[in-house]
Amino acid sequence: MYKVLIVDDESWVVESLKASVDWGSHGFEVSGAAYSGLEALQWMERAKPEVVFTDIRMPGMTGLELIKKGSELPWAPKFVVVSGYAEFAYAQRALNFGASAYCLKPYDEQEIAGVLARLKKTLDTERVHAESRLLHLLTERTDADSDRLHAELAKWGLQLDPAHGIGALVAAFEDGTQPDPLPGPGLRLKIGRSKMLYVMDYDRLGPAAGELAARQGFKGAGISGRCGEVRMLKQAIGAASLLSNQYFITGKPGVFWDRGDAQGEVKERIRQIGAAIGNKDLTALLRCFDDIKGLFREGRVTVQEALHLYNAAFAFLYSVHGDENDSMLPNYEQLMEHFASGFDMIDDLSMAAIRGMGPHTEYEAKESGNETFKSILQYVHDNYRNAISIQTLTQTFYVHPNYVSQLFKKETGETFTSYVTRLRISYACELLKQTGDLVGEIAEKAGYQDYFYFTRMFKKVTGRTPTQFREQFS
Repeated sequence: MYKVLIVDDESWVVESLKASVDWGSHGFEVSGAAYSGLEALQWMERAKPEVVFTDIRMPGMTGLELIKKGSELPWAPKFVVVSGYAEFAYAQRALNFGASAYCLKPYDEQEIAGVLARLKKTLDTERVHAESRLLHLLTERTDADSDRLHAELAKWGLQLDPAHGIGALVAAFEDGTQPDPLPGPGLRLKIGRSKMLYVMDYDRLGPAAGELAARQGFKGAGISGRCGEVRMLKQAIGAASLLSNQYFITGKPGVFWDRGDAQGEVKERIRQIGAAIGNKDLTALLRCFDDIKGLFREGRVTVQEALHLYNAAFAFLYSVHGDENDSMLPNYEQLMEHFASGFDMIDDLSMAAIRGMGPHTEYEAKESGNETFKSILQYVHDNYRNAISIQTLTQTFYVHPNYVSQLFKKETGETFTSYVTRLRISYACELLKQTGDLVGEIAEKAGYQDYFYFTRMFKKVTGRTPTQFREQFS
């Protein structure tokens, strides 16, 4: 919903305009009213409405003066002038001052609806470009962009200097949940299916995370370290995004801060897993998995490290039999799609170990391989925009994961992972060319929950960022 401020020195006029149209059905909400130009200007500076409906003649600051001063704000709204027939000349002057439209009194619902439709189209287009530009500056900044990023942050009331630190907060919610903006200065951007990025003064991050944690659908929040320089912000956002997934590790919602490096501990666990599998010591392996669960409960492992553990364990298990393996997961996003929590992941590894450490029965390629593959390929094309993995196919078609892997390589010349990636990125390219959707929204539609992972994969496949790709066709 875009926020609307109504300005008129007579309260009955404000209430009449509120009641003249179903604002919500057009994508707007009347979030405030002001009864003088000065009050309206103060409200605009504080609440940053996207649209202001204002009368022309008001005591003190007139509507024309309000438009002139409001247009100079860093985050200037769209102005709609409200006037009577006798004031039409004033309305024309207002348009010259930068007003977007005017409405005549008495109010006509169809006239206002038409104005709102035009405003929404303009605002939607500007939002796509503004948010894409800001995300690009935050995550793909070059040294030449430093001044631009400082200017963008200043619009949101943020100062980036050693004496005034800011930080990043990334919050994850249940699918379909859209948390309301937080009060106070700072920016808010959608970076995933139900993932929000907040950048604000560092001292506000903790209280803000606590407020988000009390909202319905909250899953987890990650908080970065303090940033005093532009060059630190990209890394801070990445760290906060990674930490926001810690609920997967601990098995419960929570707010997670930067922690000390525990990779040495994780690497030691991977070494122990390899030794136990190499010695064919199932008891030692299962004991190692139990110890890892303890690390998960304490939140001492990131989801990225959990992915390393998972893939290393499978690599060791498959190496015992000399199999090629394409069932390992390529990114932690797929890990989180496939398992409800890190504990489910460990349980799955334990079951795989029990199967793999026992007598190994070689599977045989079926003569019906081509027919089987046709069904698998159709399933992939129908579902590649959803959570899908080799494990999904083995559970759906009751075949060995290595069999699926070898079928893909034989029939397509690609691994399963590269094939699905190509489908997703191709679909994203079409959306970038044909729609005005935000890059984050396109990432979701193409099957990616995480904006940052999507942009990395897109550039890897196409050689360009999504923004650069879209600009080529604009």
